[in-house]
Amino acid sequence: MKIRAIQLIIVLILIGLPLGAQESEQTIEELYLQSAIKTQIIKAEAASPDRDMKMIALTDIALMVNDGTANDNPEILEVLGNLAGEGITNVVREQGHVQNDFPDVRREAARVLGQLGTEEAAQQLNTILLTDPEPMVMSEAILAISNIDVEDKNSRNRSMAAAIYRQTAVNKDNNFAYTFLQSIENVATREGGVSDPMIFEEVAKIADARNGYNRVVRERAFQLLRDLQDL
Repeated sequence: MKIRAIQLIIVLILIGLPLGAQESEQTIEELYLQSAIKTQIIKAEAASPDRDMKMIALTDIALMVNDGTANDNPEILEVLGNLAGEGITNVVREQGHVQNDFPDVRREAARVLGQLGTEEAAQQLNTILLTDPEPMVMSEAILAISNIDVEDKNSRNRSMAAAIYRQTAVNKDNNFAYTFLQSIENVATREGGVSDPMIFEEVAKIADARNGYNRVVRERAFQLLRDLQDL
């Protein structure tokens, strides 16, 4: 009996089948089922009209990002995209009034997209930068995208420049301007510099006292211009 058991083990090793393969396969199936159920729950939470329920969905998604189960899940990315556009690109109206304008939900969605860190997440962040009017949401989005090593760097740079251009032209926000400068520094440090004239132009505008930013922000912009020359 012992000889037969030893022979079976040798055969399994020779054909490359790991011991306990059946048990491992069952575990994978169980994990897949758990992930599928969790995804459906998150979709239901995100679809709720209640702001707090949407925030719970984002907390659950962040947990999935942390354990790696969200990376290859297109449904989760779609949910994140919808939450990132609540009241902007994903609009629910009642009697002509927008019912789902939740900037804090959009900001948290931008943060989680940054944690996800994929090309698809970067595309969603690009959309935020080009469409969202709230400086606090744009601040989270621009910082998030600056930490993702994207393939289409020109598109990212254009989105970052367009985001600060909109703020400079319409409603200057010192916090967003400072975050924009930090984001450009993040990109330049990781990629060995920045060569986009649009970026230089927007940084120079911030440094110009006539454009109305406070002294701390202007000095940060001026220093960034000097630093970019040295990279």
